[in-house]
Amino acid sequence: MTLEGLINADRNKSHQGRARRTLMYTVLLLISTLVSAQSAPHLKHRVFAYWGYNRAQFTASNIHFTGTDYDFTLKDVTAKDKPEAFTLNNYFNPKNIWIPQYNYRVGWFLNDRWSFSLGLDHMKYVMVQDQAVKLTGSISSERSATYANSGEAGEVRLTPDLLTYEHTDGLNLLCVDADHYDRIWASKNGKQGLYLTEGLFAGPVIPRTDVRLFGEGINNKFHLAGYGAGAQVGIFALFLDRVFLRTSVRAGYIGLPSVLTTGKDEDRASQHFWFVQENVVLGVLIGKGKPAS
Repeated sequence: MTLEGLINADRNKSHQGRARRTLMYTVLLLISTLVSAQSAPHLKHRVFAYWGYNRAQFTASNIHFTGTDYDFTLKDVTAKDKPEAFTLNNYFNPKNIWIPQYNYRVGWFLNDRWSFSLGLDHMKYVMVQDQAVKLTGSISSERSATYANSGEAGEVRLTPDLLTYEHTDGLNLLCVDADHYDRIWASKNGKQGLYLTEGLFAGPVIPRTDVRLFGEGINNKFHLAGYGAGAQVGIFALFLDRVFLRTSVRAGYIGLPSVLTTGKDEDRASQHFWFVQENVVLGVLIGKGKPAS
């Protein structure tokens, strides 16, 4: 390369370097301007309440049934939720809002980054009918002539004469939530904000279980049957410093060691499974927030 070519190449590199530095300074200036223009909403020491709806999915589970003249397990039983069709009447008529799969909660912000709350997730769990599963254990002929066995394993089909099984009034998780908030954006006036949320939850499960086993059963009373725990992640969007919309995905474990079945005290079931729940809720912030100290 000639001397002139080397000089021109060096000039080009110098121009490119200055251009990159100018672009970097411009981006940093824009970020600085946006950050300085934000006035974060005050969440500290405010109370909140919300109401909304959910969908849920469940892993397959073994269900163990015990009672007079039987002790058996159904292996890898699948189930699904039972959402109501989305209509204005089903979801917004005050007399019907308790029918879909709902969530409600009240809570308090410790500061602008942490909240604690207590609420209920009303999920619905319905065993899928007519599925073929493996049965292990024993059923006496006194309990069921059709399904009596001597303890050997075998495949059965879950038809209504054998079993219907659902927590549709519902699979109620009464839990305490602890959530952390990471602010993504705030408006200049501090009345709008967007947050990423992450949290943990745990609490008792109080289902009302509707069961027919060998054609015998009832829609049971509400009963403390077990517990649930898990984690969640979501988006919290605040409007006008008062109203918020929150979407989240919750995933966790539910253990039910004491499920009521036929209505007889000695007849029980037990199961455990994992679940994922998606929900959308609308809520309000109450009170005037305090600036972060």
